[in-house]
Amino acid sequence: MNPVSIILLLLIIAYCVFIIYKQVQKKKQGGCGGNCAGCSGCSSFQVNDPSAKKKGR
Repeated sequence: MNPVSIILLLLIIAYCVFIIYKQVQKKKQGGCGGNCAGCSGCSSFQVNDPSAKKKGR
């Protein structure tokens, strides 16, 4: 591998790590808006407010 290929590979890896880091920070701050492509975190979102739950019979 020549030095240009190594630098390019390191830049791509660094960018991927940056994107993952930003998504984790966004998730920790409660920034899930439900519009992320392929997001599985929003589908498991549960409301903890008892007044928002459906009332049974």
